[in-house]
Amino acid sequence: MHTGFSRSLGVFALVVTTVVALLGAAAATLSSSPTAVARRPRSFAPATRDPIARLQSQLDAGEVVLAHDSLLGYLPALLKTLHIPVSSQGLVFSRTSLQTDKITPWSPRAIYFNDDVYIGYVQESTFLEIAAVDPVRGAIFYTLSQEPRARVVFSRETTTCLMCHQSRSATGGVPGFMVISSIVDRHGYPIVGVHDGSTTDATPLRQRFGGWYVTGTAGAAAHAGNVYSPKLSHEVTDKQSYRSQIDMATESARTDLAGKFDPAPYLSAHSDVVALMVLVHQTVVHNLITAVHEAAPDAVFEDSMSRVKGRDTTSRGSSSGASARLRRDVSKLVRAMLFVGEASYNGTVKGTTTYAEDFVQAGPRDAQGRSLRDLDLETRLFKYPLSFLMYSDSFNALPDLAKGEIYRQLRAILTGTDPSAEFKHLQPSDRAAILEILEATKTDFPR
Repeated sequence: MHTGFSRSLGVFALVVTTVVALLGAAAATLSSSPTAVARRPRSFAPATRDPIARLQSQLDAGEVVLAHDSLLGYLPALLKTLHIPVSSQGLVFSRTSLQTDKITPWSPRAIYFNDDVYIGYVQESTFLEIAAVDPVRGAIFYTLSQEPRARVVFSRETTTCLMCHQSRSATGGVPGFMVISSIVDRHGYPIVGVHDGSTTDATPLRQRFGGWYVTGTAGAAAHAGNVYSPKLSHEVTDKQSYRSQIDMATESARTDLAGKFDPAPYLSAHSDVVALMVLVHQTVVHNLITAVHEAAPDAVFEDSMSRVKGRDTTSRGSSSGASARLRRDVSKLVRAMLFVGEASYNGTVKGTTTYAEDFVQAGPRDAQGRSLRDLDLETRLFKYPLSFLMYSDSFNALPDLAKGEIYRQLRAILTGTDPSAEFKHLQPSDRAAILEILEATKTDFPR
């Protein structure tokens, strides 16, 4: 697996000369043919720069050592090295992952995560499942053998994972992540979806977390967690009707999972509702950032060709072409980051671990002590509703053309220049606070 490479000055000069020549040829072609379409030169994909690729480089250099645990393998050491809190643990018992033969209501799969890495642990499995966010390419998938080895090597996974993790309905067609909600039978096999597609911030709570264990309270609202059917999947003939017969309310206020499974093989006996709420949000935003990354190169090339021809590059009237696609993808991202359409809360959401405290501590703060990671959990997820993934490596790696359009849209919304009704959930005090936090903590945000 390639974790990085260097280039000599001579090769670098050759590459630059080639690119300039290609741009010049493209510009000449466009000048002579008014019907020609600008298409950027395609290049080979670069080596990945996700946290696991970086960790592999450190392991190979002897800078980091992962200790092996006799019961949990490399899981504890990996969480510690990547700064993933145990409190982030979410437990899913639906058979909806790579290791369907080992996941059941009595042996759920554990998911641990931080802002850019997700780790899956399954009892008696020979490997860990890992997904990490490359700053440009989105989700990169790995497995790690749980057998003790002198040299720890992460194995890159592609087709096997991308069959599900790169679908139009679940991830928007990019390599990405999803949180699925399904009613399952007593063996963990899905019967019917509680919510079609990936769960988002707009998904009503009653449609979330089917096939997941959930600890904590969510006010008066019932979710679909902690429930599975006593019937087997093939015994349910009218699946849509059966879904309406399931009592979701009884299991929605569990503060522990006693009697559900043996927690001894896990690092925690909890599946914190606040962690699951954050998980839903960040998986969606990660995918939308990746979509902008995929749209940006063609838009940047189109913009450069327009500049060569002396055209106006500030006009936003066109509804076709690469630049228009980029604006559409940016608009989707901005709306998700501002929690447009977020499902309403019906009471206080309270978890059962230290996850809320662990999460809040990680963010940058302005002079007044405010952070985009500050949680609300009374009427909405965050106190200042703009995604904390503004600070992520993947957001920071966006090309200036894309980031500039994001910042332009954000400033228009936060200052009231864009009066669209879809932003009515943002009160004047919300807009002012978010703008002040951005200007204080995001150094490239235009003042």
